Amino acid sequence: MNSLLGHIALPLGRSGSFWFPPQSSTVAAGHDFVYNLILWLCIIFFVAICGATAYFMVVYRKRPGHKEEVTSTHNTKLEVTWSVVPLALLMVVFGVSTYWYMEMVTPPDEEVYELNVTAQKWRWTFKYSGEAVGGTYYCKYMHLIKDRPYQSIMTAPDNDVIHSMFIPAFRVKQDCVPGRYNRLWFRPTQTHIEAGMPDGFDLFCTEYCGDSHSNMITKVFVYETEAEWVAGIKKDGDLKGLNPEDRGAAIYAQFCSTCHSTKAGQDMIGPSWHGMWGKERDLADGTKVTYDENYVRESVLEPNAKIAAGFAKPSAMTPFNWGAENDLYFEGLIAYMKTLK
Repeated sequence: MNSLLGHIALPLGRSGSFWFPPQSSTVAAGHDFVYNLILWLCIIFFVAICGATAYFMVVYRKRPGHKEEVTSTHNTKLEVTWSVVPLALLMVVFGVSTYWYMEMVTPPDEEVYELNVTAQKWRWTFKYSGEAVGGTYYCKYMHLIKDRPYQSIMTAPDNDVIHSMFIPAFRVKQDCVPGRYNRLWFRPTQTHIEAGMPDGFDLFCTEYCGDSHSNMITKVFVYETEAEWVAGIKKDGDLKGLNPEDRGAAIYAQFCSTCHSTKAGQDMIGPSWHGMWGKERDLADGTKVTYDENYVRESVLEPNAKIAAGFAKPSAMTPFNWGAENDLYFEGLIAYMKTLK
């Protein structure tokens, strides 16, 4: 359902337009149609109204020796026309947009894959689990299969802020609200390769969420086959095959790097990890604690238990809990921290 604008505009990618990236979901064409319908109505009326105004300014301008003519003060037909025609156009826009809105919010009557999405300052986490993938994986990228319907179960931690997931190529957007679950369904219709985006589709946070809001960007990869999908998930989220130090580095990059530096003297929202292992540090309550395994585990699971001096109180850190994978994650984090000397 390509619009006239889509035909004449310079493409940004395969099947893309001047305004939008490629249409890569079942609702993308409807979204673009409604957008262009409203755009062209606005352009037509803008040109018509401005043109008529300019014409009247010239034809009916005040001129020396010109005598004004007596005009009628009421024209029922004209008044009915300029009331009924805009009303009819508004009803058309209302009907078309309502139809496509219902398409966007109503999942199909078939099996829909549920995808758990967690937004937190300042990262995205996509959880995949079950027999299909052979375990539980926490990924920093979204992995999908072409033509399969997905329902995103979206949330944010209780002590976080509102985020909003937006995938431009799919034309879908939904808020992630702390302490509640929102749903968003979509069906990708082409792979990221077919769309001319070898690095994956863009995924943004479109609700301003703090200092590093602009860094809350990730990618969506769409595959042809389930085997490719499983391989992508395991490459992204499988930490078991890594040695503890590399596993910790991967965990740091995904979950911790937006708030903690690994460079000496470069504190961020949280304290730097550089050279801290085994040392005593001052806490906000005036006591001291040794930077060891127990302190790290407690700080990750209960950030407000012991807050470092000079940092936010209560802590702005989101609690992390990987369930059955906790030991695996903490082993990696601790091993990585020990290398930061």
